[in-house]
Parts: sequence; structure tokens; C-alpha cells
Amino acid sequence: MNKKIGLLFNGVWSQYTFAKAPKYVNIFELIYVYDITPKYLSQFDALIIPFQSNQKAIVEHKDAILSFLANGKKIFMEGDAAEELFDAKWEDRPVNNYWWVTNPDNPPIAVTDYSHPVYNGLMPRHACWHTHGVYTKVPQSAQIIQQTPNGEIITWQHDILGGTVLATTLDPIVEHGIQQITHLDNYTDKLIYWLCGVQPEGKFEFVLSDFGITV
Repeated sequence: MNKKIGLLFNGVWSQYTFAKAPKYVNIFELIYVYDITPKYLSQFDALIIPFQSNQKAIVEHKDAILSFLANGKKIFMEGDAAEELFDAKWEDRPVNNYWWVTNPDNPPIAVTDYSHPVYNGLMPRHACWHTHGVYTKVPQSAQIIQQTPNGEIITWQHDILGGTVLATTLDPIVEHGIQQITHLDNYTDKLIYWLCGVQPEGKFEFVLSDFGITV
């Protein structure tokens, strides 16, 4: 069975655990960043560029990524990869990891457009937990999905070259992979369905044997 989504991978264990989880293993294929070619990418419906990626190596394969979009495909990006791939600018911001202690149902950092398919029906804490920065510049015709209360951009979408880019300073792939935040099935399941039309089922679990752990 062909896997629907390619997940760029540079050895970060959270990316690996996410893609290898039984819930997602039949949907995702890990793609070593230096193996990117237009032909290799063409088999996938969508591509995810996760947080903690090798941005320099990704930019070296910009033409292949843009060719993927030109075939009407979707790309989801976490973090600052959009800077050199697209007309965007990223700036770091302090990460607020404490709000869920004081007010867990009301994250203070995002104003969200819940009409977007990825966010539709999500509770506020499922739609935005913490961010690692903001976009101070996005493509001119981009749709703004999430902002801070003072208007700084967290998530945006842009139709380009016949495809669609969804970029965010959230980190759902990394956080779900390490299970630091345990409710991110709500976000990632909607994201996966939007990317490729497959609805994941079941509970996220680690496969201990993938890490050489025997019980």
C-alpha cells in the first residue's frame, strides 16, 4: 500500500516515533532530507516539514519541493522552513509552557479561525498550546489562520503553483511524537485528514521494539 504523506526526517527521535506509531505507520513514510527528488516526492499526496528539520538541506532541495506543489499537492510546515522556501519571515519568541497550569482551557497566545478544516471543532487548548515564534512576514495573498492577541501571525495558508502550503509556529508532530502533550490526536488527526483524506483511528502508542527495548 502506498503511503500518503512523506515526513522529512533528519534523525530527530520525535519525528521517528510519530511516523512509526501503529496509528500512523501506514500513512507516513520517513524521507531522509538528502534523498529528496521530484520523482521520489511525486508518490505522495502531501509533505510534512516538521520542527527541528535541517533547514539548510531543505533549501538545497527547494526546486523539488516547489515542483511537488506544482503538481497540486499540499505541504504542512512547522517552524521557520518557510523563510527561504516562500516569501515569509520568522522571529523567535519566548515559549509559554506554564499557561496550562494556571488556565488550561484558555491558551493566551492565539486567535484562531475555526472555519479552517484543521481547526474546525477543536477546543482552544487543542488548537494552540505553545509556539516557538511568529511570522512577521507572510506571502501577500496568504490566509491568516491564527494570530496572537496583538496580531502577530502564528499560522497561515497560501495557495501557490497550484498547490497549498499550511505553515505554523506550532509543533504538533514533535510534541505528539514525544507525548509531552498527550491530547494532540485532536489536532494531528484533523491535519492528516486535510492533507490526504485518510482518517486515522485508534490511540497513539510507542512501539518499544523500535528502540531496542524488550520487556
